[in-house]
Amino acid sequence: MEYLDTAFAQLAFAWKLCAYAEDGNIDLDELDQAITFEEGGMVFVLPDRIFDSYDDLVLACQNNLGVAFGAAAIALNRSREEFGIVLPDPIETERDQFVSLAYQIRNAFAHDIAEPRWNMNQARYFRMYEFDGIRLDLNGIKNQQRFGYEDIGGPNVLFAMKDYFIGIVT
Repeated sequence: MEYLDTAFAQLAFAWKLCAYAEDGNIDLDELDQAITFEEGGMVFVLPDRIFDSYDDLVLACQNNLGVAFGAAAIALNRSREEFGIVLPDPIETERDQFVSLAYQIRNAFAHDIAEPRWNMNQARYFRMYEFDGIRLDLNGIKNQQRFGYEDIGGPNVLFAMKDYFIGIVT
């Protein structure tokens, strides 16, 4: 659970940065300049003009948001593992539903963070999930279907799941 807050702060930052870019608020000429990092005996230079257009910057921010979302989902699932909360079979309680959903979201990103897909290969995960005001139906999801935020009711649901998790372990 040590990295859970950091992962969700990174997700919030990526979301803000993406919105800022989508609204046209980043000066591409100012941002896209060469930068040199020197530490110890290492010198690393990032070139200028890595983006061909402002649209490329927006796409990079959208991709960054997806990666941050996946990292937060992975951190949430890892935190429940650290508390010794095992995957339930069968899924019965609200906590069981949270654990199973967190695991399935994590799976979508852990197998391919760049192009997340639902990796649901057991019948017990195709179900309605209801806990702590969260209600979503994964009955219509197909195994290997591309993950979409709308599948879970929006990216804000992951933040609500984090809050639920904190409530059950503290």
